[in-house]
Amino acid sequence: MADCSNSSLALLGAYLSDGSSDEEIPGPKVSTKRQASKDWPDQNPSKKMSSDGDEEKLPLPSPLMSFIPSSKNKVDNPVEHDGRIRSFPHERGNWSTYVYIPFEPGPAVSSFVDVVLECCKTTVVLKPVDEHHISLTRTVVLRHHWIDSFFESVRLCIKELPSFSLSFDSVGVYCNEEKTRTFIGLTVAAGHKSLIAVVNVLNKCLADFRLPPFYKEPSFHMSIAWCVGNYVEQIERDVLPQLQVAFQHFMHAQYDQWKLHVVQLHCKCGNKLCTFQLAN
Repeated sequence: MADCSNSSLALLGAYLSDGSSDEEIPGPKVSTKRQASKDWPDQNPSKKMSSDGDEEKLPLPSPLMSFIPSSKNKVDNPVEHDGRIRSFPHERGNWSTYVYIPFEPGPAVSSFVDVVLECCKTTVVLKPVDEHHISLTRTVVLRHHWIDSFFESVRLCIKELPSFSLSFDSVGVYCNEEKTRTFIGLTVAAGHKSLIAVVNVLNKCLADFRLPPFYKEPSFHMSIAWCVGNYVEQIERDVLPQLQVAFQHFMHAQYDQWKLHVVQLHCKCGNKLCTFQLAN
């Protein structure tokens, strides 16, 4: 415990002694990947009529078949993504989708993540989260031909919602529904009512596409580190008290870096990213 406290205070001191200015936050990234082609025209030369009147596809020459991917579902290999297990199997035409608030961490947040990794390493080895965000929907499955309609539905639903501010006030330990991953996150304090208002609107959009709503009693948080497996009990027992103390040190030293003014939402759908502006 003493080693953890000393390391957190040392990192805090190093952060405070650094006179460098914050880096400029980049603008939202938009995927430039091409969309899938539209439906084939009715007059398709690769089709012919069968004896019972149904359309029958002509077989492709053998050399061309090597360029056509197999129609079988892809076998999930956890090794390819740090041991993570999919919440649902991969299937062609299904796109994992979720709506969230992006967060660009400053130096204080990044330094605190280092403290978390150091303090937890005797209990469990954690990895830092690649993209910091606050989830506003579950990760749902969206069919490819619904993507544009879903984006437009979200845009229309949230365009009248006002921008708002939020901040973090403590550290929490979370586990996903399948109990396959554990997360350490920062719990949202100010801004909770505004987040509920956004979620209620998004739930209506999800219902239009027969998709499940967000959790009934959501615990809004931003994950900063994770590991495979369920280690909630061990982390809460062995490490969480020290993390709370370290967090308070960092927050009081640079409070502005632990709050966010929300002016837009993001929706990630497979490799597509869409940005939605809130009202000013």
